[in-house]
Amino acid sequence: MFSQGHLIWIGISMVLIVGGLLLCIRKRPPLRSVLWVCFVIGLVSEVIKFFAASMIVPMVDPIIVENKGEMAIRWVSTGEYTPYLAMEHLPLELCSLFLLFLFLSLTLKDGPWKHGLYAVMFASGTIGGLMAVLLSSIAGDYETTGAFLSSIRAWQFFLFHSLIIICSLYIGASEESGLIFSDWKKAITGLVLLDIPTFYLNSVFTSAVYEHDQLVGVTHRINFFSSYVNPLGLVLTEKWQWILYLIIRLAMATGLVILMFLLLLRKNKET
Repeated sequence: MFSQGHLIWIGISMVLIVGGLLLCIRKRPPLRSVLWVCFVIGLVSEVIKFFAASMIVPMVDPIIVENKGEMAIRWVSTGEYTPYLAMEHLPLELCSLFLLFLFLSLTLKDGPWKHGLYAVMFASGTIGGLMAVLLSSIAGDYETTGAFLSSIRAWQFFLFHSLIIICSLYIGASEESGLIFSDWKKAITGLVLLDIPTFYLNSVFTSAVYEHDQLVGVTHRINFFSSYVNPLGLVLTEKWQWILYLIIRLAMATGLVILMFLLLLRKNKET
């Protein structure tokens, strides 16, 4: 499941996360300063991601050709080219949304909305960041370890997710966030509200094929928040299997979030 290059990146990420946390715990910088640093680095990271994932592709037109008595469609270049960003790279995954969370955390006034945002950031950034590092969506894009380690896209992916984890854990550890154990409910509520739109967006951005106005399948699927396809790649062929996956997914997310907020019990007792 894990390539050599992926394992190396996991090791690098763990070193960065532990080192960054130890530095933050030792220096105890103001939470706002940490959020600002993460926001600026996140902006740079998103720009790198955009240009690394963008491609220059040819413009094509369809033509109908006959092959052994059967008609078929061929695509021929018009001679023009255009930049293109695939749908899966739209900033709708948690890692990109975390950049929006950082912006809101820096602009919102102290109050229940900001407090709830901290709860969502603590849970989603830590759990989502760790899952992204361990189950990297780009791990299969590289055939050799050298290509994986030298890719600017890989550097951006793993360094940014390591930063997200450090920032999220520091939010939980900081007294300024004011998070307590019972805030796990706010975190789950926020994650569910973020998740709901993906049930529509994943279908909107998926390329479907119709014959005589009947849906016969899809040629390219989108899977924001893994709400359509499980991260392990298990093939689900029936609707009831997908619904069962969603139930298990919600239960596991709730359990992980509660475990995350259990870490706050000791911090709250110490204060």
